Amino acid sequence: MRRPPLSPLQRVLLVLLGAGWLFAAIGSHFVFEPQVAAAYDGESFAWLNQKIAGHKAHRAGAGLDASREWYAARMQRYAWNVSALATLYAAGAAAVIALPAVRRRLKKFFFASSAPLNLAVLRIAAFGMLLYLLRSERILTYAAWPRELYDFPVVADWLYKFLPISAEVASPLLMVATVTTVLAILGLFTRVAAVVSVLLAIYLIGIPQLSGKVNHLHHVMLICAVLACSRCGDALSIDSLIRAVRGADRGVVAPPRRGVRYGLPIRVAMMVLATAYFFPGFWKVASNGPQWVFSNNLENHMLQKWFELETYTPPIPLHQAPFSGPMGALFAVVFELGLPLALLWKPTRIAWAAMGLTFHNLTNLLMNISFVTLQVMYVMFVDWQRLLRWLGRAMLGEPIRVLYDGNCGICRRTMAVLGVVDWLQQLKPVNALNREAVEAEGLGFLEDAALVTDMHAAWRESSRDGGVDGWRTAKGYSAYQQIAWRVPVLWPSLLVIYLPPVVAIGWKVYRRVADSRACKLASPHKPAAAVAAHAWSWKPLAIVTAVILTAQVALGTARLHKAWPVACYPLFDQIEQPWVVWPEFELVTKSGERLPLDDDPIRDHFGSARYVAPMKLLIQEPIDEPKAAEVLNEFAAIWRNAGDLPEDEATINRLVVTRSRYDLTGPQRPAEPTERTTGFEMPWRQVTARHQLAPIPDAQGREH
Repeated sequence: MRRPPLSPLQRVLLVLLGAGWLFAAIGSHFVFEPQVAAAYDGESFAWLNQKIAGHKAHRAGAGLDASREWYAARMQRYAWNVSALATLYAAGAAAVIALPAVRRRLKKFFFASSAPLNLAVLRIAAFGMLLYLLRSERILTYAAWPRELYDFPVVADWLYKFLPISAEVASPLLMVATVTTVLAILGLFTRVAAVVSVLLAIYLIGIPQLSGKVNHLHHVMLICAVLACSRCGDALSIDSLIRAVRGADRGVVAPPRRGVRYGLPIRVAMMVLATAYFFPGFWKVASNGPQWVFSNNLENHMLQKWFELETYTPPIPLHQAPFSGPMGALFAVVFELGLPLALLWKPTRIAWAAMGLTFHNLTNLLMNISFVTLQVMYVMFVDWQRLLRWLGRAMLGEPIRVLYDGNCGICRRTMAVLGVVDWLQQLKPVNALNREAVEAEGLGFLEDAALVTDMHAAWRESSRDGGVDGWRTAKGYSAYQQIAWRVPVLWPSLLVIYLPPVVAIGWKVYRRVADSRACKLASPHKPAAAVAAHAWSWKPLAIVTAVILTAQVALGTARLHKAWPVACYPLFDQIEQPWVVWPEFELVTKSGERLPLDDDPIRDHFGSARYVAPMKLLIQEPIDEPKAAEVLNEFAAIWRNAGDLPEDEATINRLVVTRSRYDLTGPQRPAEPTERTTGFEMPWRQVTARHQLAPIPDAQGREH
């Protein structure tokens, strides 16, 4: 079939796209290298000057090449990599503009329908992880830091510039965020609770990110932001029960059906994950080519991580298997690069989700990096409604028919509430006053008088040979007993509802309610279809999606992984070496006695992820003196609380920091370094007063 010709608008868009590609692909070669060369000398704009100075000091302190030539070569490679990304973006956009098949595939992916239950499961998972972060991140600890010690990430620097940061401010906000997040999980005032929870969480969880180490928890904030713009409270929520009761008064008994309004937020959440994975995979290959995969690089990454953890040994030594490093590296790159494209088809989507869980659990096994907040988000790849329906059919057979009085307000409310919690889809409500509906179910043998008098439950009995013996029915309290078998939330009641005293009481209560109920017609002013289609506007979701995905792509292209609340995720693209430079600490008393200080209390205080950044700050060359003084002051307080300092601190003369190189061979940290070089020292009174550093003279009298 011949493709239709391009429209004038399509041609204009393609021309503009080509011009943009030329500007990005060619212009990058004339921009990056001169700007970085100027920043190397501190003559570019302030932000880049600071970034290059910090990066240069870190590389020099770690014993790596920090020369002008290295940065020039790096920028040349980066320009080519940006050209490659620009070509990839342009090719993808051109395919969307020019090829109808591509547009159909994208439309089928983004606008697929889903069940309210599936979106609700993602809501509980996402806000559950948000609650976990609010309780586990050391928010108040970092909020009490002096502002001079903060290292503001990209994007967050302008945000926190106008916001106060203190424990006094963070503490009450943390309480409010906790309450609203719990409400979002429970589904009470879901829309308002979700919005407030997300806004407060971005501020509060962002405070620990100012410590110099950004933990990449961004996906939790971003997915929760997407959910806050959706109807994620239409199932598994208190709001859905309230809405069901109100809808029943208008004649709506059935719960909301599958629709795009429930599928679109899930697909956007999938794209958030895709951007988190794709750019690390791209930069691994773009920066190093095949060397990142086919070398000892992954083993060296594991050695570095084991050193930081100090006491961790993989429970299963998979790293000792032949070719485990290259095979693991290849698996990671294929998974990360392939996910955005794999999402477009259901079979590959499922396969890549399985790869992702395998990737994270192997990483956790080998390096003690679980990324549990990412793994929990994989609930979005499961169609929970269809899975639960299949389980219901497998365990309980086909649904039972529940015949109720459609003119009875209590009956309608009961059926509406049961429909909300009918997760196995084992109940099929039938209005007993609609004779055509009753006969269509094959229940014409039930008399109208009996159906109006009592609620009935009807189900088919299966014979031993696999056939159907016929219908069995139960009415009144007995019907509720049958319903309880089919609704998981009622299963605990099965322990008591068949006890003789409970049965007797149950029949009396049922009889009194059934005989005294008043006929209440549904409100005629609003049709059932209008009530079922709860109000929802796609515009907030579209705006939030555009902002999130644009920011993720921009920061991923720029390799900006130290950012908040959007960022490129950890690249791990550097070719690591089997050695590490690490600071060692020693107290010198006034009597000349030397007392070593361990870094274990530092790790215990900050956590294994965050203590690395302040430790590496102390090995930079040249040292950032004011910031190092602030860090040592914090360390001194930690050692004091751990009982590692002498009882009489007046006997301490100074604190000495030494750069020590360790050659790494396995999970256990070496007992002694292979080389020590002079660092710096600080008089103890200055450590506790946050003053400047005094350099140590080396053996030749030169200062460092």
